[in-house]
Amino acid sequence: MVDTARIRFPDDMTRAADPDGVSELDRYATQAVERLKQYARDEPVSFALWAFGVGFVLGWKLKPW
Repeated sequence: MVDTARIRFPDDMTRAADPDGVSELDRYATQAVERLKQYARDEPVSFALWAFGVGFVLGWKLKPW
C-alpha cells in the first residue's frame, strides 16, 4: 500500500503549480490583516471599541473559572 501522506512532489512541480510560493489561504490571511490595519488607521476609535467589545465577549465566554 502506498502511503500518500509521505509522498513529496518534486520542487519543480510544486513551483509550476504555485509560482508565487504562497498558498491561497496565506494570500487571504495577508489581505485580511492588511485591511484590518488600514481600517485601524482610518477609524482608530471605532476599531478600538470593536477590539474592546470582541475582547470583552471572548473573555466573558472563555473565562477559566
